[in-house]
Amino acid sequence: MRALTRPRFLLAAALAGVAAGLIGIAMALLLEVFESLFYGVAHSALLERLAGAPPWRRALAPATGGLVAGGMWWWLRATGGVADVETAVADRSGRAATRIGLARPFLDAVTQVLTVGSGNSVGREGAPRLAAGAVAARLAARLGIGRPEGAILIASAAGAGLAAMYNAPLGGAAYAVELVMVTGMRRRGALVAVPVCVIATLVSWLHSHGRPTFEITSQGPSSGTVLGLVLLVPVAAALGVGARRLWSWMLARQVRATRWLPVAIGAAGLVTGLVSLRVPAVVGNGRDAMEAALGTRVPEASSGAAGATLVMLLGIVVLKPALTGLTLGAGATGGRLAPSLAVGSSAGAALAIALQASGVEVSISVLAMAGAGAVLATTQKAPIFGIVFTWELARAGVWTLTALIAVVLPVMLVTSSTWRQAVASRLRNLGMR
Repeated sequence: MRALTRPRFLLAAALAGVAAGLIGIAMALLLEVFESLFYGVAHSALLERLAGAPPWRRALAPATGGLVAGGMWWWLRATGGVADVETAVADRSGRAATRIGLARPFLDAVTQVLTVGSGNSVGREGAPRLAAGAVAARLAARLGIGRPEGAILIASAAGAGLAAMYNAPLGGAAYAVELVMVTGMRRRGALVAVPVCVIATLVSWLHSHGRPTFEITSQGPSSGTVLGLVLLVPVAAALGVGARRLWSWMLARQVRATRWLPVAIGAAGLVTGLVSLRVPAVVGNGRDAMEAALGTRVPEASSGAAGATLVMLLGIVVLKPALTGLTLGAGATGGRLAPSLAVGSSAGAALAIALQASGVEVSISVLAMAGAGAVLATTQKAPIFGIVFTWELARAGVWTLTALIAVVLPVMLVTSSTWRQAVASRLRNLGMR
């Protein structure tokens, strides 16, 4: 513990937080540039860019981006590849951290953002995570920080990159602790991850101005919403497990021959572009799909409009995991956090609309948030991260946080044998006291 309070480590942690914040800003701005370039429409959200672009451009943008990204990954992987953050943190020898470098991770991160910006269906969170982790590894090496503390710093910086991009400091810290750090470092690592992620988030306010990713109206509990949350548990569990298995299956069969990456990723992009002509919200990482599910784009006027919205939401539930799996299987590097959020929020909103059609008053935004957190927690096998990160995206009040907990915990009990065993062991220990 003493090593974590030494001046050199404190300096490295502060610098890593600042760097992660600046990287988050840079990646957000770069994403806007790529979206404008590929769709020819400036200063709008992605779905608005699609609405303003001609059909041929909407169909070809993901294919073109996939072709270019495939070419860049062809070169990167054919010339030695890119070391990832998880390997650097788990490597007890410390050699993996020294091999990360800076140029190749940043080029890979830019390629990931290009892939998302052109409309391909993968998450963007891997880009700031990789770049921030690479900077932390370089800082640890330059300041002479030992392997255990260096691994904690790299993991914390990776979470800070995520925190900066989504304005979610506690979610970024939970990601670092629950998903990047390994057994034996999590307790100490949490003490580092939280301040590093807070610093990164504060720096990112230069761009986000402290606004949450989504803005929704907080609503109190109601009997209809409680019923919806109960019905959502099996739905979210099935979707989370299904998406996780599909993506794992596709990654296991991912295109390995580097020369085929441009064609494979370009073809996956073409499929995504053609599908987007009918279901526009499937493009990109899933942020716009979640925004629609949260109610900002859900019409409430007529039964016909509600029916069209329901079809759109169900289309995202079915197509988003399939297109994300196709893109990953084609060889693209990308995250699965935002696609998970898109699937879960769309399922929650669809269930809410169906209940409303049956005469049950229910909050669409609460069910959408709960569904997003439950599917995210299931695909990542990380309940704390799923709850905290999803709540921070909108900071929608205590009731929404309670709803997230009420859905995520039962879903984890249903889907995770490890979690069931841990809970059973905890209950046995309590009974013996």
